Amino acid sequence: MRAVILAGRGQAEPRTGATLIRLAAHCRKAGVASIVAAGFLQHQRPSFGEALEQCIARGAREAVIVPYTLSLAKEDWADLERTVQRARQVYPHLALRIAEALGHHHALIEVLIQRVIEADYVAAHHMHHGRLTWPGWQKQRAIGLLIVGKGLPDIPAPLEEAITTCCPTATRYTAVRFYAADQDGETLKSSLQALIAQGCQAIIVAPYALERCRMTAPVIERAIACVSARYPEVTIIQAEPLAYDRRLITAIADRVRAAIDVS
Repeated sequence: MRAVILAGRGQAEPRTGATLIRLAAHCRKAGVASIVAAGFLQHQRPSFGEALEQCIARGAREAVIVPYTLSLAKEDWADLERTVQRARQVYPHLALRIAEALGHHHALIEVLIQRVIEADYVAAHHMHHGRLTWPGWQKQRAIGLLIVGKGLPDIPAPLEEAITTCCPTATRYTAVRFYAADQDGETLKSSLQALIAQGCQAIIVAPYALERCRMTAPVIERAIACVSARYPEVTIIQAEPLAYDRRLITAIADRVRAAIDVS
C-alpha cells in the first residue's frame, strides 16, 4: 500500500502547521493515496518520524515524500535526503521516494492570483475613509503589483504571463514587479519605490508563499511601513499568502505521480 507524507519544514509558531495537517486530510479524501500524513522536519509535531510510523502502522509498504514548500535550498534538500536515508536504515522494507517541491505549479499560480484579487476587492469596497484610499473597482491601470518570493531563483514565464494577461483583473495593474527576498542588488523598499516612480499611487504586495513566514513577513511589513511614511500619498496593502486551498491538492497529486513515474 502506498502512502504520501507531506513534509513541512516546521516553524516555531504552532498555528502555521494547521494548514498542512488539514491539507493531508483532504488529499486522502481526494484519493491522492490510501494513506496521507503530515510531518514536520523540526519544531512541530507530528514529526516526520511520527508521520512515517503512522503510515507503516496503517499498512504502508512504500511512501512518497512531498516537500511542502515552493523550493528547497541545497542545504534543505541535503537535510531531507539525510532524514530519508536514516528512515531507510530503520525501515529497510519500506520503499521511500522524494518528490519535487511544489514549485511554480499552475495551481499555485491560480491561488496567488486569487489572493491578489481578494485583497484588491476588499480594499476597493471598504477603503474610502480617512487618509487611506483605494481606486474604485471599475478603475483601470490604477494599481502597482509587487510579487514577493523567497528561495526562488527566477520568476517563471507562466507566472508573469498569468499575472499580466490571464488574471481577470489584469487591466487594473499599471505595473507589475517581481522581487526575490534573497536576491542581490535590490531591496524590497527599492522595488516599492520603483513602482511609485512609475506613477503607482496604490500598490498590492503579494507574498508568493504557502504560509506566513516568520522571517519574511516582518521584512515585508517593515518595508511597507517605511515606504508609506516616506510617501504618505501612496496606499500600500498586503495580500494573504497562499495558505489552504483545495487547488493545492492538484499540485501535490502531480508531484506524487511524477515521483512514481521516474522510479
